[in-house]
Amino acid sequence: MIRWWGIAAFVVIVAIIAVFSLFFLDNIIKKIIEERASLAVGARVDIGDLRFRIFGLSFDIKNLQIADPEQPMRNTVQVGSLAFDLGTAPLLKKKIVIERMQVVDLAWNTPRKTSGVLPARLERKLEPPKKVSEKPFGTEKRLEDCILPDFSKLTDLKKLSSQDLLTGINLTSTAFLGDYQKKVAAAKASWEKRIASLPTPEKIQADIRDLQSLQDQRPKDLSQLPAYLEKGKALQQKLDDNRKTLLSAQQEFQTEMASLKTSLKEVEKLKEQDFKTVMGKAGIHTPSATDLVCVLFGRNLALKVDSALAWYRRLSGFMPAGISKEEEEKPKAVPRMKGVDVRFPITRGYPDFLLERAEFSVRPGVRSFPEALAFDRLGGELRGLTNHPALYGKPTIFRLEGSPAGGIAKDVIISGQIDRRQAPADDRFDLKVKELRLERLQEKAAESPVQLTSALLNLNGSLHIRGDALDGRIRVDVQNPKVSVASTASILADLFKNLGTFDVTLFIGGTLDQPSMTLSSSATQALAPGLENIVRTRLKGIENEIRNAIASRVNTDLSTSTQQTGDLEKFIRKELSSRLGLATKIPTGQKGRVPFFPLR
Repeated sequence: MIRWWGIAAFVVIVAIIAVFSLFFLDNIIKKIIEERASLAVGARVDIGDLRFRIFGLSFDIKNLQIADPEQPMRNTVQVGSLAFDLGTAPLLKKKIVIERMQVVDLAWNTPRKTSGVLPARLERKLEPPKKVSEKPFGTEKRLEDCILPDFSKLTDLKKLSSQDLLTGINLTSTAFLGDYQKKVAAAKASWEKRIASLPTPEKIQADIRDLQSLQDQRPKDLSQLPAYLEKGKALQQKLDDNRKTLLSAQQEFQTEMASLKTSLKEVEKLKEQDFKTVMGKAGIHTPSATDLVCVLFGRNLALKVDSALAWYRRLSGFMPAGISKEEEEKPKAVPRMKGVDVRFPITRGYPDFLLERAEFSVRPGVRSFPEALAFDRLGGELRGLTNHPALYGKPTIFRLEGSPAGGIAKDVIISGQIDRRQAPADDRFDLKVKELRLERLQEKAAESPVQLTSALLNLNGSLHIRGDALDGRIRVDVQNPKVSVASTASILADLFKNLGTFDVTLFIGGTLDQPSMTLSSSATQALAPGLENIVRTRLKGIENEIRNAIASRVNTDLSTSTQQTGDLEKFIRKELSSRLGLATKIPTGQKGRVPFFPLR
């Protein structure tokens, strides 16, 4: 009654599956997850160890590292342990639904032992990055690019003469005046040719004498009167045409001269542009108080916002927004007697990927190195992360609360809602940090001319993203600040000694492809007077020397150009005025009679 061969076959099959699962399945799944995640992130994703349990459909992942695409030797996120349970029914339909996930030992910005650059075989599979439009020419500089000049160069610059500073620089004002003088010469040649083609004074006077002579020769015979009148009208018309021609030439000349004189006024603007060019070549510019705050605090803040927006753009590609209400309600016109492919939207079932609930926690005091972001306490959850928000029908919500390791801050709260059920997407993010203690190593301060090395910070920020439009504000209150000043900015050392509590507010606008950030701070009012006294006073002598050197090189050409313009105007006006004065005279006969020919 017992089929021993069947039992033996079953035992062999189970053993093969068990052996395969034990020795091969975990590695296969690990490689698949690493490759898919790396392509999604654009940098290496490494898993230290993975265990998959067939019965119960659960994963345990140890030492998950997600490299930073911008800094290959650092991890954006590192997770000590990650465990999650899969839904059985969705998996049979090729859907990945994670019912519950636990994350332990979460840290950010940790170092890597190997580079996080994608291998060549995965690099070829990446989709080309979306091209971000460049900032239009002439717009305000980005906060991420704000820098201070090397003030240590001031000593060397004072040893140079102003002419030495202009060496090798082609002044735009000089080039402009060279072109201007060519225009004046061309205008002179053109108008000399034009004057030669206009009626000469001798010709105009001859026509006037002919008309006067004709007036004194009135016919006595009435039969000759029509011919006499016709001849008189012809002479009068000739004088009238000459006057119109001369008036038209005069108006054209006045317009051309006005244009030349107006363009000559651009020289002053070009001289100022040349001044900035020379100062830029010397590596010196006069900073504002806002520049100081930007280098001191705003630049790092703007870079962090830029990095967060980059990750958000990646998330946006994973979670596309649904169809807008207008598109849903808009009827589609179908040509008469034509068939149409009707496709009903999928409104039931599981998305391809869904993380129903994730919980986060840490081991107290886990801190791999001083700058790593780790927590003594962390609690929170994430719900509804999916690649098909419209099908899931709920927004993604998250909230994390904790206190960093080492007592760096009292509380950190990150919360928000990602709502992509309909287009445009409507997402909100909030950040609150209470009493964050900033402490930097002194050797790190050399990275910037001025750097905030110690302070107590309170942050309160929010960001609303609707579609592609950004609207955000991050306010940072800075207490007990201490500033390190490098040798390149030693003249600013006294400026920061008595810097008290201040606030910095970063305003975020623009679009995801072209974000714009502006900065305001109460510190500018405290720094501006001292900066005026320290920096501008030391730069004033050099600035004056450079301006005088530019003026001495340019003013000679400017005087020559002005003189040439005046000579041309005087000559042409004289020629036109003398001829026009003759052409507008009313001729009279020998007896003082006015001709009866109709004047036009």
